[in-house]
Amino acid sequence: MAETKTVLINDGGAPARIMNFTAAAAISAGEVLDIDSNAKVALATDGTLPIAGVALVDAASGDLCSVITGSGYIANLICETVAAGDNLMVDTSGTAGALDTAGSNDTDRVVAMALEAQTASGGTLTKCLVL
Repeated sequence: MAETKTVLINDGGAPARIMNFTAAAAISAGEVLDIDSNAKVALATDGTLPIAGVALVDAASGDLCSVITGSGYIANLICETVAAGDNLMVDTSGTAGALDTAGSNDTDRVVAMALEAQTASGGTLTKCLVL
């Protein structure tokens, strides 16, 4: 049985839903996800694409993973070192499934905004607004 880690802070009636998908690999709560070619959720690694959602629970490969989809909600997401107010994109050079400060690349897609600072690198849960 999967256990939530206080990932969803406030659903506040935002256009977000929790849906179950099969995990393509091990997933931790708070990681950002994409849908792979087998229609399974996998860790997001491409900064040019929108994310499919955020893992609400930990899931082993092949297990069901509850995914928060949509936008306009506040959640604790796995982030690299960020400052409050930073625009965030998928981390394409470090931790798969994590967010990092948006770069200057015109193709990078901003998917969230940091609502608090995160000084630890290596991916730590950070309060963010999913856009």
